[in-house]
Amino acid sequence: MLDSLYAEAIKKKGQINDELEKFDESKIQVEEKWNSEEIVPTENNVIIAAGDGSVSKKKYLSFNFYAVAAESLIYDGKLETIETVEIDTIPHQSFVDDRLRNKMAIFEIKNAIRALNKYEIDYYLDDGSLMGDLIRPSPSANKLSKSQRDKIISKVQEAVRADIENDEGNIQSFKFKDEFSDLFEDENLDEDALMSFLENIEKLIALSYLLKNKKKIVAISKTSSTNEIFHVNIPDIALFDKAIKTQGFSQPYYRSVSSKVKHEFPVEDEFFRTLQFTVFFARLDDYKNIIKIELPYRANENEIRQILSDLKKDSVEGYPFLLKKAHHDVVIKNSDISQLSKIVGLVEKTGREML
Repeated sequence: MLDSLYAEAIKKKGQINDELEKFDESKIQVEEKWNSEEIVPTENNVIIAAGDGSVSKKKYLSFNFYAVAAESLIYDGKLETIETVEIDTIPHQSFVDDRLRNKMAIFEIKNAIRALNKYEIDYYLDDGSLMGDLIRPSPSANKLSKSQRDKIISKVQEAVRADIENDEGNIQSFKFKDEFSDLFEDENLDEDALMSFLENIEKLIALSYLLKNKKKIVAISKTSSTNEIFHVNIPDIALFDKAIKTQGFSQPYYRSVSSKVKHEFPVEDEFFRTLQFTVFFARLDDYKNIIKIELPYRANENEIRQILSDLKKDSVEGYPFLLKKAHHDVVIKNSDISQLSKIVGLVEKTGREML
């Protein structure tokens, strides 16, 4: 089979690139959307924190073994660390990857809240898209009736808020599992959907606490598939990266949550729908990678310049150092999850032993 693929690659040598180059980029005035200017590192004493998370799983015949981790780093003369981890099993179910990503998001968000509460931070750098976390619906919610969802929300939201205010970093949803099994004992309740919905409620409540510090939050993505500036079938970040090599930033655009989300949020709907996001691309150093930045408020270009100046002070190779370190610290590789499964003594077959 590999020989056939090699042969196909030789046959198509140059052909795929030719197809890609047929797109006429000259018709897109990329430079018109870019502020090409030097970003000068600030001389201010700016305190920056950054956080990232990771999740990995190993599939066995009758269950999944998973590990979730999140880390926040704070630098204020010395490096401080906040870590949250969990290893456990989870049954095979629909949307298992969504549940695990939700768990990771809860850890990341709660770590950020703890960092902001404990330290005098100017900026908290979040890896990824906050707006993406916010608008992503719970895939299992429709497996529960509206009355079930309403009962769940009324019973748990104050307890979840109390846990966040008491600086609890772990996921609290699991402790409600038996409580709801009793509450719905006469109803046909999908237990996996229950847990997924509980975790989504916890994530949204935690996000509402985090976004009350919105002037301190900067979400940074290394990649992006959005095309909301040029509206062509090539991502905006790719067009900027190809056309412009100098430092600077794109003209910002603004997105309100209400325009991106048609469904009602199960909690904090009124608050979330008031939010506006400022989105732009930036290159902190000539010829280094472009990054996508989201701010959970409406910022003008002078505010953007100040933020980029502050970020550049503690950046290496055009990327914030703490965010890079958090990513390298927290990543869970396939070899790690295999080693962890051995440590806890899992010996069940994965189904791949015969290969």
